[in-house]
Amino acid sequence: MARLILRLLGPGELLLDGVPVRLHSAKTLALLAYLALEHPRAHGRERLAALLWAEQSDAAARQSLRQALYSLNHALNAPSTASSGTTPHGCVDASPELVRFVPPASAEIDVLRFLECVHATGDAPWREAAALYRAPLLDGKELDGCPTYQSWLDAARERLHALAMQNLDRLVLDAYARADRSTALQHARALRDLDPASEPAARHLLRIHSEAQDWRALDAEWQRLQARLHQDLGVQPSRESSELYRRLRGEQAVASTADAGSGAVPSAGNAAPGQGARRAIDPDALLRAARAAEGVHAFSQAVDLYGRALRVLAQTPAASAARRVDLLLLQEAALERLGRRAEQVSTIAEALSAAEALADDARTAAVLLRQAGASSYLDDDAQACRCAERALLLYRRLGDQPGEAEALRELGFAHWHAEQHAAALQCARDALALHRQLGDAVGEASALHNLAEIHRGLGSPRQALHWYEQAIGLHWAARNHRGEILSRFGMANALQQAGDALGAMRQYKAALRSSEEHGEHTMRSRALHALAMHSAAQSELGDALTLLRRAIQTDRSIGYAHALGHDLVDLAALHQRRGECVEARTALHEALVWFDLTEDHAALEGARERLADLDAGRETALTPMPRRGVKSHLALGEGKVYCEFESPLAR
Repeated sequence: MARLILRLLGPGELLLDGVPVRLHSAKTLALLAYLALEHPRAHGRERLAALLWAEQSDAAARQSLRQALYSLNHALNAPSTASSGTTPHGCVDASPELVRFVPPASAEIDVLRFLECVHATGDAPWREAAALYRAPLLDGKELDGCPTYQSWLDAARERLHALAMQNLDRLVLDAYARADRSTALQHARALRDLDPASEPAARHLLRIHSEAQDWRALDAEWQRLQARLHQDLGVQPSRESSELYRRLRGEQAVASTADAGSGAVPSAGNAAPGQGARRAIDPDALLRAARAAEGVHAFSQAVDLYGRALRVLAQTPAASAARRVDLLLLQEAALERLGRRAEQVSTIAEALSAAEALADDARTAAVLLRQAGASSYLDDDAQACRCAERALLLYRRLGDQPGEAEALRELGFAHWHAEQHAAALQCARDALALHRQLGDAVGEASALHNLAEIHRGLGSPRQALHWYEQAIGLHWAARNHRGEILSRFGMANALQQAGDALGAMRQYKAALRSSEEHGEHTMRSRALHALAMHSAAQSELGDALTLLRRAIQTDRSIGYAHALGHDLVDLAALHQRRGECVEARTALHEALVWFDLTEDHAALEGARERLADLDAGRETALTPMPRRGVKSHLALGEGKVYCEFESPLAR
């Protein structure tokens, strides 16, 4: 059989045994790209005809589809120039109603291999993915008169670009954390080349040049970023980038960053040499790119893109103030995922001021809920309660019952976080009643889960199990996989609390299986961590190491930086218990890098103390069990769902 090669990252090329194959038309290649990227799903002929031949009558569109499918089958089944006979690939499986792409095992399809590599856990496939992403999907191949197909193509390009950026970003961080500065520099430059206006890429380069004390390269990178942002968007670098440059460069940076972050546009003389007038930028394009980045867990890229959109919007006199509030809330949610609390609080304050100026009660309430959540994590529980209560009053005044339920859950979280269990229970019961009144089964399930978490905190695991069981049933019926996984995890914690270690293990394993089945990587990481800690408690240190390394691989693959630092601290503890002090030190040194990157100062100090204990020979200092939990949440579509994860550095 001839070898099929399909290259879609670039202008598009089909080869059999290295010989290019000419297809019937550009739309035939477009059809092949769509089927390949959307496989193994089957597609109705009517939809495919409308996708690519919308300008034709129904009959003509179906005939054009038949012709394109015939062209594909003829091309893929044609005699090979390198061998005698025919080479039936059977890539396109077409029935009278459905069409499906079935790639042969020997086929080489760059975009599918790229997706396989970026979703793997390990730096070898990530490096392969970086090499595969040479250009956007079907670069330069636009189809006039096919708006639905063009929308799909644009969205696919944005998603693949976001994946490529996220992949390079984690390669940079992975190399940086291992003190491999030359590899980090290589990947950071590739990240910058992929998006020359990317501030996260520029910040990576600034840090790397600073550590090498290459001040000329550091200054050149800063000047390049300023010129590029001015040329592309007419804006200065963000305050975060400006402050980083000032901190790295010291007093010499003050003059060049005096106005940075103010939104002032530099003179044309600062533009990059050879560049002409700035092109018009559509904030919506930046917004779409940011949402695509969030979809692949590339939250650093998303924050950067939201920031660019906000700065472009600020230059538009007719820009809607309400739209600015909405963009600020999107940026704040991404900042929360990164744990960048100072920027998160600043963004919330800006959004609240804008919403109140608009006298928009709905947006003001939404911002107040975000402020309540941030205040809880900053241990300002009184402020969190005040904000949630104010939002609750606004939603009740508006008659917005779903908003009221969300506010009750936020207020309950604030009380739960503050160990005010009676008040938290009342909020959870009120939210449950409201979800039932609305007929919101998924919201009801999450409210039941929250009740269970609060009862667990009260030391009532049996009552908690009762609520978890009800929540799991509702989540299962609604096919709410994330909610079901989280409730199984909570049930495992309750069983552990009740002394049923075997039952807890069964539920952790069930949560792990479901997480892997549905691609819920965050919960996969936490389930692996919980199983590792259970094995450690049973002195099964080999099994614990295997499980914890899998959790760390998952953390790396999704950029779960906060969990990664804490998991590395536990890894150090396990190594020390096995007498592997060199490996323990290595894990702690890497944890320090991650805590520094995420600006988690409390964890940074705790890890330094543990490293000092290890160096002083205090061998009992790193025992991973027992420890306190950290109250946290997952944001599902119906609101905040409470959860508690173990942390070796919990205060």
